[in-house]
Parts: sequence; C-alpha cells; structure tokens
Amino acid sequence: MRFAKEMAFYSAYHQEKRNVWIHVIGVPTITFTLFVVLSRFSLYEWNGWNLSASLVFTIAVLSYYFTLDVVFAFVATLLFGGLFVTAEWITAQLPSQTAWTIFGLGQVIGWGSQFYGHFVFEKSRPALFDNLFQALVSAPLFVVADVFFELGFRLDLKKAVDDELKQKGVWKDFSVQKTA
Repeated sequence: MRFAKEMAFYSAYHQEKRNVWIHVIGVPTITFTLFVVLSRFSLYEWNGWNLSASLVFTIAVLSYYFTLDVVFAFVATLLFGGLFVTAEWITAQLPSQTAWTIFGLGQVIGWGSQFYGHFVFEKSRPALFDNLFQALVSAPLFVVADVFFELGFRLDLKKAVDDELKQKGVWKDFSVQKTA
C-alpha cells in the first residue's frame, strides 16, 4: 500500500506521542504561514480574480494527497482549505508588513516547537534533514492521519504503517518510559 510506505518514512521520525502532538499544531502553523507568504505573489490576474502562488501550491499539494488516500485528502482539503482562505483574506486585508510578521513568527514557532519535540522527546533529528519534500508537502496529510489514528479510526492503516516501520527496522517502543 503506497500510503503506508510513504507515511512509514514520516512516522519513523514521529513515534513518540508528545512529538506527534507537537506536530499536529506545528505543521498546520507552518502551512498556514506559508500560505500567507505565497498569497502575496500574484501569478495571473483576470477580471478582478487573482491566481496566487498559494492557490497553485494548494491545488498541487491537495491533488497529490488524493493520489495517496481519498479520506485523509478530503479532510486535509477541508482543514487546509480553511487555512488557505484565511491566508488569502489576510493578504488582501492587512498590510504587507503584517503578513510578513505573521509568516516569520509562525515559521519560528512552528519549526522551533517541532525541533524541540524531535530533540527532547523523540531523541532524533527531524525528517526534513533527510527529505525536504516530506517535511513541506507530505507532513500535513500525515498529521491528519495521525489524528485519525489517535482517535481510533483507520487502525488497519495504522497497523500497515507500523508493519512497514518494523520491516524497515525503525519502529520504536515509547510505551515504557526509560529511566536512567
């Protein structure tokens, strides 16, 4: 299963629960602020309609998601579509300096919290060092999947991801806290 194989790469870096939940907040923050800055770049205008770099990026990424998993892609479309619309509104309503400030703060908070989660809880480096595409494009979909799994949905798919991790020898057991 393609989704399980791709998510297994991501999940190899995200197995400790606190780190996963940090990503549930950090990844959408990074995505939203990326939408804010990409919304500033108009690629084409026609009759008052603006084709922004953010719209092109959003359509491309969501289209990719639908090739991996329709259910997760649908939920991601609702969630990240809302972030996209909000970012477009911010760009249209607020001064450029405010948009860039939102971008800067969101990126620092989003990436900083995730680095913290990796180094403190996961005890490993972030996936972006090995695959930037996964970190910037795939991570939002995998965060949606992580929430589904934590809520007890699609556990057959979670098992397939865990089986991939075990097969690759990168599965970690964080169920027992280790003491020094």
